[in-house]
Amino acid sequence: MESSNWDEQLVNYLNGREYQITLFEENDEINLRRFEHSLLLSIQLTRQNLGPKALETWTRLGQASLEHFRGALALEPAGGHLWLLQRLPRDCGQPQLLASLEALLNQRDTWRSLVERLARPALNFNPTSLRPQPY
Repeated sequence: MESSNWDEQLVNYLNGREYQITLFEENDEINLRRFEHSLLLSIQLTRQNLGPKALETWTRLGQASLEHFRGALALEPAGGHLWLLQRLPRDCGQPQLLASLEALLNQRDTWRSLVERLARPALNFNPTSLRPQPY
């Protein structure tokens, strides 16, 4: 879905009374839920159920991520997917909502690239002696 279409949908959501709106970016869900005093923005981080080892890899990134981003990590109990969440004031405007959405999407992309890099096999380096070689 294109960003300009999102803008229109988000403005309609902010001005309306709907409890929830779901948008899609490629195959990733983006949800916005309305509560009494806040809005909850959530972006799908993983698309598959994670085993214990994969979950450990993803959660290791949590602390470093919180130092740079505002999104918190959450595990969906039913599907086992990871989500990034951020709570916003109920009366936030479109600029604040779009800035938060962009930040969460950047956080998602950063996490995915880090996990992809960690999943690559380590390069095998052959140690070289620093002592002179006897000939």
